[in-house]
Amino acid sequence: MSEVYSYPITYPEFWLGSYAFFSWALGMFVLAAAWAVFFRFGQFKYGIDMGCLVKTALILFFTMISLGLPMQYNIKFQAEHAHEGDMITLTDKTLEYVFREGGKKLFKLDDIFQIYQEPITYNPPIKYIVKAKTESGIDSIFVRKNLPDFRSFMKKLTEKTGLKVQRSL
Repeated sequence: MSEVYSYPITYPEFWLGSYAFFSWALGMFVLAAAWAVFFRFGQFKYGIDMGCLVKTALILFFTMISLGLPMQYNIKFQAEHAHEGDMITLTDKTLEYVFREGGKKLFKLDDIFQIYQEPITYNPPIKYIVKAKTESGIDSIFVRKNLPDFRSFMKKLTEKTGLKVQRSL
């Protein structure tokens, strides 16, 4: 008997696939606007004066904003929505994880040797790591706590593997 768990899709497929590009482009647009203002209103003189210091500080500030904010958004978005559309199938003998883009990982339940919660959660929701021995070595998948029926999935996985979930310190 197989049970299927899947992450719901809350954003359009287009945005899930290209959010990083668009946030980067927006950041570069902010940086270009700052440089445009700098070149339009800047009075370029040789020597050091307070105007030069202020202009340099503004350029550094806008560079930090244009690189930092998209990165912050991308990290948070990836943590919360990267698994949307992924599907987990749990059978009596296997655990199959199918990614939204089409890739898949297949573990035999007998090969799973560890299930644990990530030690430190920087970007909620909390991740649980399932490690298994494969033909090529050791592989793992992440299961986030925002999976619908997460408790049911973890309960059935621990029952079928005979392992307990190791909690973080």
